[in-house]
Amino acid sequence: MLKRDTIYQELARRIGSGVWKPGDKLPAEPVLCRELGVARVTLRAALDQLADEGFLSRSRPAGTIVTIPDAAKKKVLVIPADSSGQPEISRPELYIIPGIERRCMELNMEMEIINSVFLPPELPENYLGVILLACDFNGREKILGKVRSLNVPLVNAHTFPHDPQVTGLPSVLTDFRSAFLAGLTHLTQMGHRKIGFVMNKWKTAEKRFDIPMREFPGFLKKAGAAFEDRFLIQVPRVDADFSEELRALLFSDDPPTALYAYSDYFAMTCCNLLKEWGVRIPEQIAVMGFSGYTSAALQSPPLSTVDFGYARIGRIAVDMLRQHEQWFGKTVPLVYSPYDVIPRHSTDFFRMDFSGNAKRGGRKIQDTSCKTQDAREKFE
Repeated sequence: MLKRDTIYQELARRIGSGVWKPGDKLPAEPVLCRELGVARVTLRAALDQLADEGFLSRSRPAGTIVTIPDAAKKKVLVIPADSSGQPEISRPELYIIPGIERRCMELNMEMEIINSVFLPPELPENYLGVILLACDFNGREKILGKVRSLNVPLVNAHTFPHDPQVTGLPSVLTDFRSAFLAGLTHLTQMGHRKIGFVMNKWKTAEKRFDIPMREFPGFLKKAGAAFEDRFLIQVPRVDADFSEELRALLFSDDPPTALYAYSDYFAMTCCNLLKEWGVRIPEQIAVMGFSGYTSAALQSPPLSTVDFGYARIGRIAVDMLRQHEQWFGKTVPLVYSPYDVIPRHSTDFFRMDFSGNAKRGGRKIQDTSCKTQDAREKFE
């Protein structure tokens, strides 16, 4: 056996036995040459072979680092929700997946995405587990049967409050009720009492926020906000047009001083409509989002929001899979991901209110989107 082959086998043994673990930096070549009793040319030949096979990464600034061959890397399979017909910007999985991918890269793992329609009956052994990105289950969905039959560690990320009880799956959740209250508190602390709400249909909204409609007025009152039925705009679908309802509310005799949306997508849609109508944000009306899309900060003005930390949710889901030996087949862990209120310019205008009613200082606003005299409306 050639000396190079002997050195190769010794180095491979150290990697395979865990003496050198993935991420470890090998000793400098002169040190290894002395330890192994070989010339540098022989050592380099063995190192080059291990690098070609994917066990080492070699670069001048970093040195020689132990890695894992691509074929042996653990993989995480991601199954997004069926979001057909939903605007791309409004799909949470598009913000969660980058967090999953970055965490996998940090851990020298791979991420793969598959449509649930093409999910195989079983996965190869090098799959660490599955991350499902879906919510609002009723228990009869076909996807639940498919993922359960895989018999691998599975985490459902970004769920509604009722989902863990329905699915029985380990889950990453956001406390939407508390998060919604935090955003509402930001608005009331900025002097707003009359707040308009642009919501998904309440049947969906109440499941997300865990607030029955009959309790909503009391929920707002505790936060210091008033409620009137006309302040609630329910949007039947994410892509539905609610401009007429919003216009009627804003140009009424007694409009709200702020808008709080079910999602950043609804909030950004409101902002576009307001600018089209010549309404100034936040001087004439404040706008608050809810979700934390990366594009919220790029709006004009930048959108205040309650940020769920979508990328962080993805990272948490990966780490839960890594710790599956502690819970797989034993228990159903539930992890709540933190949220943050992000105040930006869209709510950056404090309203003094000495009478108990939100006011706009007597400003009159003309709807510049319409040329007829009837379009002249005012904010009281």
